[in-house]
Amino acid sequence: MQILCVDFLKTVEFQKLAYKMTKSQEKILQIAKDAVFIADSHWSSVNPALLETLQNIQASQVFLMGDISQVLVGNLRSSKKSNASLLESLQALSQRTQVFWFEGNHDFALNALNMGQIVFIPRCQQPLRAQFGEKRVSLAHGDLFLDKKYELYIRVLNSCFGHKVLKFLDWLTFGNLYQLLERKILKKRIYAFDERRDCEEFCKKRVSSYMSFFKKTSQELPHIIIEGHFHLNKSMLIQEHTREILYICLPSFYISQSVFALQYPQNC
Repeated sequence: MQILCVDFLKTVEFQKLAYKMTKSQEKILQIAKDAVFIADSHWSSVNPALLETLQNIQASQVFLMGDISQVLVGNLRSSKKSNASLLESLQALSQRTQVFWFEGNHDFALNALNMGQIVFIPRCQQPLRAQFGEKRVSLAHGDLFLDKKYELYIRVLNSCFGHKVLKFLDWLTFGNLYQLLERKILKKRIYAFDERRDCEEFCKKRVSSYMSFFKKTSQELPHIIIEGHFHLNKSMLIQEHTREILYICLPSFYISQSVFALQYPQNC
């Protein structure tokens, strides 16, 4: 298991508190010193590498940043059955560490899983405010602030109506429709970030989109933005007006077999 580190804080005491998500988010999530982040593993039974990594993790906090499964709809019996090995591994992990699971565009309706200690972060609560020492952090899967067509699609899919329709169709077809869709999705190739794109310009646009959101919603601006989704594996300091923002686009575990950590320099 490869761990990618970013050296950001040097003299910060960390408070390891049990945290439970509330709609009002009155408590700000404290990111532990040894926390690890896993994004875009796109797990399936034909790509089981993630399970060994989960078994070996010793951190006190694990952030699953979305698209952990290649296809998981939490309220569908057939989907839970197909992802049984992954769910069992995550259940075991949650018995020894705090686990936060952010919904992605490949894994959603997660609250229906009822997995005890695991805290699920639905897309409607992303980006989530957090704290890393004295630094404010924004956490999200990353499929935010894209185009209107995608936003409409993903909101309908993640709505109560969308969940009920999928559950009804799954029941009506005795799970065959889900299995058909799963086979189709599993055949799709998973790509790394296109190196022909201007990486720096992409990072600047992502930071600008987040800053616009926080200003519009009258929230304090973060010092660090962490997201996945784009399979970029890049950290960059971006100058946004009068301040610098550390933008971190997480590595895809599927592509790099890597987890990510924010740590002291001597720990990297």
